[in-house]
Amino acid sequence: MAPGKSIDRSPRAFCSQEVLGKLGEARAALVEAQKSLRPRSGLSRSANAVIAEIDEFAFVVTGSLTYFHTTAHGTPPRRTGDET
Repeated sequence: MAPGKSIDRSPRAFCSQEVLGKLGEARAALVEAQKSLRPRSGLSRSANAVIAEIDEFAFVVTGSLTYFHTTAHGTPPRRTGDET
């Protein structure tokens, strides 16, 4: 670091999209790993705790409680015969 330059330590002094992208990859890997673990095992609970912390971090950064959650797939409402 050059003399006279200070490190920016503000809460947003990082590339949030890059960090969130990497955390999303880690979260997806943990979710995938949980599929092969016994649900009540210590390892599964640990993975779940890390997933929860990743979700909390994303909430603080983005304000969205469901930042990493995908939207549900659905079927559009059925159309009746009178609509054209």
